[in-house]
Amino acid sequence: MIANFFNKTKPINFLALSVMMFIIYSIAAIFVFSGEFSITYFLKKSFYLSLAILMLFIFDFIIRKNMLTQDNSFALFFYVLFFGFFPFSFENKSLLVTNFFLLLSFRKIYSLRTSFKTKEKIFDSSFWIGIASLIYDWSFVYIILLYMAIIIFWKNDWKNFFIPIIGFITPLFLVYVYFLASNNLDQFYEIWHLDYSFNYHNYKLGIFFYPIVFILAFVFLSIYPTTTKSLSKKKDFKATWTVLIFQTGLSLFLVVLAPIKNGSEFIYLFFPLSILFANYFQYIKRHWLKEMILYLFLIIYISIYIL
Repeated sequence: MIANFFNKTKPINFLALSVMMFIIYSIAAIFVFSGEFSITYFLKKSFYLSLAILMLFIFDFIIRKNMLTQDNSFALFFYVLFFGFFPFSFENKSLLVTNFFLLLSFRKIYSLRTSFKTKEKIFDSSFWIGIASLIYDWSFVYIILLYMAIIIFWKNDWKNFFIPIIGFITPLFLVYVYFLASNNLDQFYEIWHLDYSFNYHNYKLGIFFYPIVFILAFVFLSIYPTTTKSLSKKKDFKATWTVLIFQTGLSLFLVVLAPIKNGSEFIYLFFPLSILFANYFQYIKRHWLKEMILYLFLIIYISIYIL
């Protein structure tokens, strides 16, 4: 039943997924988050929820515009469910806002597959990465993704290799000038501490352990057959899939280095893994198997709160 509902892209699907996001956030707010209820608390939570739904809308736009999946809503379903798997993604405002700007960057990166306004896309993408880096410094590594996309999509005009530097530096320079004018340069330098941690003790807790193990198992199950079939398709999609796999590696790198290990760091993997899982679903012929896997995802989500 679930597989049939999300098997096509329809307006009601997005509405249903928005409601699903609201339910997941409400459950997390009741059982996971702490804080005394007040008008300020309510407005803050409403902002986080609204931002998450807006990110879902942008994610949907990127998928449809660049044909990253077929005509279905499986990727959106997984994207929403990942927030349920890692509810602290809602609460880490720096990562949530950072990923909003990164989605704007990914929108431009994947659209490089076309030849329309290439230089503008490269500048815009690096500009958004620059803004994201001001909020969460490690985000600068996605500049590597942009350069890989330039190479993979054959945009090898020598000027294109200088544009990301200009675009990335532009917001940094503007912020630097602001702090210089306010005589507060120390605050600007504090942005670039590049904190990291290899302490994975929290991952032993059931609320993190079971979803992480389940997702990793599904990644290993899906990545080889999906990549093999994707690379056998037309040159355009083959290049796009190569960029996606590279993005998955960069996102995993950020998860490994994240200074705070409370599950919110996995938000970097929501984008590539949702698309990976959706494409794997498209190759599954047995309807009952699709239903079983989707219900299994829901069972894992529910078990997080039981544990």
